[in-house]
Amino acid sequence: MKKLTLFVMAFAALLFASCNKTDYKSFVGTWGVEKIEYFNIDYYGHPISSSIESFNYNPNDPDNTIQLVFREDKTGEMRDGAIDTLYLDYNEETQVYETVLYRPDTVLVYTFTYSYDKSESALYMNMKYTYPYVYSRTFMVKVSDVEDNSFVYENEYNVNYVEKAYLKRVSNSPSKSSSREAVKHPNHPGSFLGSR
Repeated sequence: MKKLTLFVMAFAALLFASCNKTDYKSFVGTWGVEKIEYFNIDYYGHPISSSIESFNYNPNDPDNTIQLVFREDKTGEMRDGAIDTLYLDYNEETQVYETVLYRPDTVLVYTFTYSYDKSESALYMNMKYTYPYVYSRTFMVKVSDVEDNSFVYENEYNVNYVEKAYLKRVSNSPSKSSSREAVKHPNHPGSFLGSR
């Protein structure tokens, strides 16, 4: 009986330790976006199926996807190669962008700092944008399904509006910056990946 009790206690300790192994170092490396979903949620927090909008990407193609690079010093980059339209030269008087580039051959790079709150399973990212103008914004995303090579996050970027992203590990070490024909890009102001 004592052996069974010791075995159960050891198994429970091992299970508890493996469930709590996620910390900020678990994110260090380069991650590619595989899929982004945008949807509205109902009163109970469930997705409203008629509102779901999905965008699929090849996480290994830096020229046509969005990649997140997390470094061990808690800095990182978002590399957005999925841009399908750039709006430039905003005119304050007319409130119109005077230059519009369709299907630009470019990768936009935004820097951020990050931290991970293990107790809340929340990843905080303070993003510095330089396009279309310079500003900073902090995002708090709820992380779930963390594996060695994938994770999912949800970001309620506006009341009852959710961005859900599926990311795959491209590399265990942060890669260097690398642009081709872009795929359709989400346009969801206030969200983390579709704010442009």
